Amino acid sequence: MSDDFTKGPARPTRLGLTRKRFLQGTLAAAGGVVAAPAIVSRIRVARAQETGPVKLGFLLDLTGTWADSGTPKSRAAQMACDEINEAGGILGREVEPVIVDAQSETDRYVSMTRIMIGRDNVDAIFGGGGSQNREAMRPIAHQAEIPYFYCTSYEGGVADSWTFCTGVVPEQGFAALIPYMKENYGPRVYDLAADYLWGQLSTLWLDEYVAETGSEVVGREAVPLDVSDFSSTLARIQQAEPDWIYSSLTGREQAAFFNQRVSQNVDIPMADFVISLAQSGNHRRMEPPVLSGLHETFSYVEELPGEANRSFVERYRSRWPDEIFINQPAQNTYFTIQLYAKAAELAGTTEPIEIVKALETGISVDAPEGEVRVDPATHHVSHTVHLGRVDQNHEIEILESSTGIEPYWLRTVGVDLTKTPDNRQYSPLDVN
Repeated sequence: MSDDFTKGPARPTRLGLTRKRFLQGTLAAAGGVVAAPAIVSRIRVARAQETGPVKLGFLLDLTGTWADSGTPKSRAAQMACDEINEAGGILGREVEPVIVDAQSETDRYVSMTRIMIGRDNVDAIFGGGGSQNREAMRPIAHQAEIPYFYCTSYEGGVADSWTFCTGVVPEQGFAALIPYMKENYGPRVYDLAADYLWGQLSTLWLDEYVAETGSEVVGREAVPLDVSDFSSTLARIQQAEPDWIYSSLTGREQAAFFNQRVSQNVDIPMADFVISLAQSGNHRRMEPPVLSGLHETFSYVEELPGEANRSFVERYRSRWPDEIFINQPAQNTYFTIQLYAKAAELAGTTEPIEIVKALETGISVDAPEGEVRVDPATHHVSHTVHLGRVDQNHEIEILESSTGIEPYWLRTVGVDLTKTPDNRQYSPLDVN
């Protein structure tokens, strides 16, 4: 994996909104009406002087398309808050989680983010499953000048002064996955993409690494999220004769692809980035050998060895023994809350801008996966990254592991959030 890190800047000014504006719903998806500076100042003073609980807002998918991923996140959030309270809270104050079901609906993400900030007066907000829902929440948190934490691995590129992305990003995962697949199976790849932001930008990243390794995309398909019949897709894949398939399919409907692949005897090797195993836990949800031969890069799966993860899993399952799978977003949510708590203790306050400054010192915590550290310039975190393969019994074999992999890519487009504000999502198209 590369460790060619560069530095740089880029970003606009910070604006504030009153709680009333949030509740009226006047904020547009990417901007809105701003409050008078004096009103924003009074909101900040009220937060800084508050002696009640530290309120952390969690807007998660507990029902709908991404419920399988959202429910473990909700439980991990509750566990992290309880453990912090048992240790004395944050700055001696109790942590109060405000957990709301977004129902996997983008419109609800918008309305509930406004309400959570404007009515519930949370000190920070966590959440978003699908990338489109993150992009619905992010501008609202940015305008309100409140820390927003996105704890799901994604397609990368978000540079936002008020947002911290704590999941694995492409430069941490693709850099190991694509060369391994070419070396072991061949250069011809078929790209099977979910047709929304995650899949579209994943395709751009795939193209970058395919070109870098001298491989070739021999077929490509963008699949709408509500599609669950893949018979024609499988026929096209076989006709293209790829050496392997790259998939960014996601959600309950698209998971049908794997069963249909087996029923049609398509045994072409497959690869993906975090989705099928680490995020969805499909190796636990599907009957063997449906996922046999699937390769994936991730920072966390429940099966990881090590005392830190064993203890985490035991504590979690003592409370929720019926959980099908403790996924990577759950672990990410757990350690992200710890990062917030550590930042507050370092800052000596929960004042939003001071939390951001504390995080930008490059603080770290020991997560179940190992040490994770905030990268000040990009607001992403370093990870231990594993490349795994599913066997006939749906056990995961770890093929490669690398520790302390930095989220360096945004620096290559000149981002340094400690020097220059920003509020956008970059893609490989922004290079050169």
